Amino acid sequence: MARTAGADLGEEPRAIDDLASGHFRRIRRHVGWAVAYTGYLSVAILGVYMLCTYEQPLDHRFKSAVDLANNHPKREGYWTGGKIFIAAMFHDNADVLPYWTNEITKLIHFLGPENVFISILESYSSDNSPVILDNFDRRLKQMNVARRILTRDTSLVRPVSMKTALPRIQFLAASRNKVLEPLVKHGGFERVIFSNDIFVEAESIVELLHTKDGNYDMACGLDLSYWGLFDQWVIRDRLGRLASTLWPYFLEDTGFRAVMADEPAPVFTCWNGIVSIRADPFLPPPMRIGQLSTSPLTRPIPPTHPAYPSPANLTPAATPPLRFRPSGKYECFSSECFNLPYDLRRRFDLQDIYVNPRVITSYVWAHYLWFKYVTRHWAVKWWIEKVENGNGIHLAKLILGDPARVWQWDGGECHPG
Repeated sequence: MARTAGADLGEEPRAIDDLASGHFRRIRRHVGWAVAYTGYLSVAILGVYMLCTYEQPLDHRFKSAVDLANNHPKREGYWTGGKIFIAAMFHDNADVLPYWTNEITKLIHFLGPENVFISILESYSSDNSPVILDNFDRRLKQMNVARRILTRDTSLVRPVSMKTALPRIQFLAASRNKVLEPLVKHGGFERVIFSNDIFVEAESIVELLHTKDGNYDMACGLDLSYWGLFDQWVIRDRLGRLASTLWPYFLEDTGFRAVMADEPAPVFTCWNGIVSIRADPFLPPPMRIGQLSTSPLTRPIPPTHPAYPSPANLTPAATPPLRFRPSGKYECFSSECFNLPYDLRRRFDLQDIYVNPRVITSYVWAHYLWFKYVTRHWAVKWWIEKVENGNGIHLAKLILGDPARVWQWDGGECHPG
């Protein structure tokens, strides 16, 4: 009996301990769930905040103007910078064209239907590209936009293989010149916008037009793909040297610091998917509107240039019209898009050529989304600019020999030293 009573007395504290322990476990469990739910809710709220704040004012400073122009269209548009000639070429681009034509329509509303001419050449496509462009042609007709849209064109013979450099460049140069025929025939434009088969927003093209507040001879966007800069065949930094695929792209200090600050970077040549160029160099001298100098060239044309020798007193204003071209006999077989800005410099003395890092383009939709919206997000940009900070790319310079003998390449040789 005593043993039973003792057992009962000993079990009572244990029962109380078990009850308290269970109570505390329930409290800990509820606290754990509360913390978890709070964490999940915080992550969700942060995610919504990050999603809603992806647009930076600097990247989208013309969005409201473009939206206004499309919500309240008017013939004269909202642009005050003169008439614009918009040129483009397409081949098997049914994946790009619906987006491109929609954004160009938005751009036309901003510029004003009476201030633009649309010239498009489509050739040798095996997909739905001609049909899409035919529909675009009808849309522009309804908007009363001046245009020439050539679809299913076979007037220029396409090489059997587009992988052979020289025939490919000759065909592309001839095609680009054909697109410019209405400009050369009619004149009357301040700028030429030439677009490749890219994803690009209307507001980005307006940004391109406003590069350096309009004080430029040629301005290019940035075509980005995979790890970064795509068109390295054409682009050269301010000193004529190759660029990097990785941000901030340029090894020389001026371009490096400009891109770091999201400002236009001076370059030797560029194209990068879309460009804005002064119109006068493409026109015969009597049709020009005064964009070119009437003084002789400040630097002579190099002996390797196809136009060499030129008269010593020849002025840019009197120089024959600029055309896309393949390289000459003593030049590299470079892109026709490289030779064009090179000729702007050497034949027309137009030296103000820039890459605008705010103008993002891409040939692939997934790459466009990544570089336009993810890497331009303020949080990602903060990491790239403040933490990575170029990762020492501006120090990645290799000089073989005497640094004092480094010289600036002028495009006259294939492989600069």
